[in-house]
This record gives sequence, C-alpha cells and structure tokens, in this order.
Amino acid sequence: MRRKNLLLTLILIIAIVAGAGAFLTTNPFLTPEGKGEDEVEAKNKIDFPIQLVLEDATTEQIMVSQLYEPGKVTILEFTFIGCASCEFLHQVGYLQEFYDQYKDKVEIVSIFVHNEYPEWVLEYKDQFNVNWKYLALGDGDLIIDLRLPTLFTHIFVDDKGIERLRNPAQIEFVRQNYAKIIDLILSGQYDKLEKFGGVEVIEAG
Repeated sequence: MRRKNLLLTLILIIAIVAGAGAFLTTNPFLTPEGKGEDEVEAKNKIDFPIQLVLEDATTEQIMVSQLYEPGKVTILEFTFIGCASCEFLHQVGYLQEFYDQYKDKVEIVSIFVHNEYPEWVLEYKDQFNVNWKYLALGDGDLIIDLRLPTLFTHIFVDDKGIERLRNPAQIEFVRQNYAKIIDLILSGQYDKLEKFGGVEVIEAG
C-alpha cells in the first residue's frame, strides 16, 4: 500500500511539473526575452511631420525623428505663442540654463501648434533668448493624436524614438528634476522614472 501511494505521489508530481512547463511556454504574460519590451517600444515610438523653422523664416518639412541623435534624449515641447506658463518658464530661464549644461546629452524641439507664422516663432526665440537649435510648426491634430494632457507639455524621447516620460512642464519641476530624468533615461533606468509624482508616460497612437 505504501509503495502504491508513493507511486501515485510520484505520478502526481510529474503531472504537476509537466503542466507547469506547458503553462510557462504558453502563458501570454511570459513572452520570449525582449519580445514584450519590443512590443511596448513599438507602440510608444514618437514620429510625426513638422515644419522646421529656419533662420531666414522659411520652413522645411521633415519628420521629427530626423532630429533624434544617438546618445541624446530629445525633449519635445508642445507650445503656442501667447501661452502664459510657457512664456514664464522661458522668461525665468530654467530651461535655457538646463540646456546650456546638458546640450551634450539633450536636444529640445519647441513645436508651435496654433498656426503660428515662422516670423512669429523667430521673434519669440529672440524675445525669450531661446538657445536650443530646433523650433518648428506642428499640426493642431497632434494634441489629439498624442493625447496631450495640456498643450504646454514636454515629452521625453530616447535616441530610439521611444517616449519614456511626459510632464506638463511645471517650472519648479523643470529646475529640480530635468537633469535627473535625462541621466535616468540615458542609463536605461526607466523603472526609476516612476518616482517623479505627477509625471506619466501615456501611450501614443
């Protein structure tokens, strides 16, 4: 009887192990290494057409992804002329100071989305001493397509074109945290971005 019970127990253990193995190979939540991350990254890739504003007040249509550089984070700043909070951030100069210190690690692209004229954008650049390279005109539909929570929003994109974080550009938050965020993204520590309260990654598209 004891031998029979032992045999039944052994058969049961083998059945459990085999069943667990089958579950692990078919469980949709356990994808092959890298596949789950690849799917997330593909869904969060950020690319769309913009009209890049040139120094002579003409524009050149490009895809925003053409501005992404290896080893750099790109901050896409969605704004418009007449936005009081945008102007205040640029007036106090926190973003300009940040860019001066970190331009070897970051690029900023200010995208004006309210049918502004290139001349107005260049005047804005001079008025607020904007010191980053890229200013552009964008389609108003970007607000909907990218599900921007507020129009004055910064989206942080890594050098693969993947959105890693977005922030409604609060002034003190920019001053205190943007350098830390850039370093975390460049070092691939995406899980640590969650500690920045009030900041979220919203899947685009």
